[in-house]
Amino acid sequence: MSDSKLWLQHLSLSLRASRQVAYLYHVEDDKFEFIGDIMGVLGLPDDRSPSNREEFSKLLAESELVTRQLALAEVLSNIKTSEKNFTLRYNVSRADGTLIPLIETGVARYSDQEKKTTIQSLMALDVEKIEQQKRLARKMGFRNAVTNVFSSSEDRRQLLHAIENSIERVETCKGFLLLLGLDRMSLVNEIYGSEFADEMLHTIEEMLKQILKDQAKVYHIAGDIFALHFDGGNPGEMGAKANDILKVFYNQTIEVQERSIHQVVSIGGVRIVDQTVSASSVLSRAELALMDAKNKGRGCFIEYSDKLGEEVKAFRDILTVGDDFLRSFKDGRVKIAFQGIVNSRTNNISFHECLIRMIDEQGEVHTAGKFIGAIERMGLTRLVDMFATREAIKELKEFPAVSLSVNVSNHTFTDPDWLKSVKMELRDYPDVAQRLIVEITESVAMSDINQTMRVARTLQDLGCRIALDDFGAGQTAFSQLKDLSLDIVKIDKSFVREMDKEENKLFIRTLHSLASAMNLETVGEGAETLAEADILAKDGIDHIQGFVHGLPTLDRPWMNLHIPENFTKQ
Repeated sequence: MSDSKLWLQHLSLSLRASRQVAYLYHVEDDKFEFIGDIMGVLGLPDDRSPSNREEFSKLLAESELVTRQLALAEVLSNIKTSEKNFTLRYNVSRADGTLIPLIETGVARYSDQEKKTTIQSLMALDVEKIEQQKRLARKMGFRNAVTNVFSSSEDRRQLLHAIENSIERVETCKGFLLLLGLDRMSLVNEIYGSEFADEMLHTIEEMLKQILKDQAKVYHIAGDIFALHFDGGNPGEMGAKANDILKVFYNQTIEVQERSIHQVVSIGGVRIVDQTVSASSVLSRAELALMDAKNKGRGCFIEYSDKLGEEVKAFRDILTVGDDFLRSFKDGRVKIAFQGIVNSRTNNISFHECLIRMIDEQGEVHTAGKFIGAIERMGLTRLVDMFATREAIKELKEFPAVSLSVNVSNHTFTDPDWLKSVKMELRDYPDVAQRLIVEITESVAMSDINQTMRVARTLQDLGCRIALDDFGAGQTAFSQLKDLSLDIVKIDKSFVREMDKEENKLFIRTLHSLASAMNLETVGEGAETLAEADILAKDGIDHIQGFVHGLPTLDRPWMNLHIPENFTKQ
């Protein structure tokens, strides 16, 4: 045996003895190599250790996955200049559903010779966190909390074994699984105390056994979650059984320590009808359904469907896109593109709109439509808006012949920190402020009209103009345009693209008439042909935006413009 193999064997044995796992991750190849106590830490056999990022992601809850990816994106940013150490804390979910808190410490390195990035990391149980959670569980009064939450739950193991038996007999004996979650159990504990909550859980368990009798086996698999396994039950009756249980809890009080308590529950269910689905997957699907029931107002029943599974996959796709965007942002590959907006009477450029673009590692440019949804779901809109605003103001200060518009999301426009930063940047530069247009959408305007008006007036006092983007696509009425104190209204491209429809022609003409009366400038968005541009101009629309006058470009179109002598650089 070679020295390297002996060393690896010794390292693996040492890691197993200390209940730790080490891995080497090749970033560009998306490949993991694990050694150590994989079963003890991750709850997986050695031959089932994650081999790529997608498989590793399945071990993490969605919220934990977001946190870890954001942290690693920060670590991997500018890694080509130096190696970076990191420490992460998060929970992994074992195959039996047990959540285990881990501490991960590692280092990310870039090899200039191989042009490759690697992460070397050590994972260990977070003993301090486990002890904290044990103390909290005892305080919450959850029976068997210490053993059920942080070690292999006996009830959960028994349930998974029972599901496996059902799956084996599914061709002749189908069944279904219900997960019943007690809503707001922490509130009961807070009001009445842990002893009361513990007794209440026991009472509910006995109550479920009495309701179901021989129809189903009851398992207490977590502090406030019970599993009801209908082995051999008719899957078509699952909804009726769940609703019967909901009615019992709705109509019947629970007697605990001479108190009568109404306890509302939520139920998620899954049919056991497919031999290709594992027991852990059946339980995971029931958990997804229960989560959906809670998200939809609680006190209801939701059956697992492929749509729920697709939503989870879609969320994982969102995380991947968001992760790619963050890495691009840290690597300086998020750029501003500019699209000219043309005066319909002179055909001169009135101003340019700033548009976000992402350049991937292969050099391909991606428009915002490919990643903005993920950015919004991950709560990164403020980051993007701050970047776009800062870049626009920087450009305006450097080029005094330029006017730019920048789009701002709902959360950013009402964010005091964003407004404060804009005021700091512009308070000594009134000429710059006069050339900055802040575009808001109808959803921004209508979420809180009074707040929108206050922020808009603050910006206008600095000298900025306010534009309402995509007018007509939302709920803003013509009568509210004046109240919003706008300077520019941009007509949604759906009206421009279908100007052959009489109602769209009427909408555009009505808007022009009102805008003229209120001294508002108008922009027609999405004009792709000269015919569309000509119609908009004849209808009195002040400015035209669209491919007919040029595509967005990462170049700065004004670099070759003649700057009048009376302009001075800010």
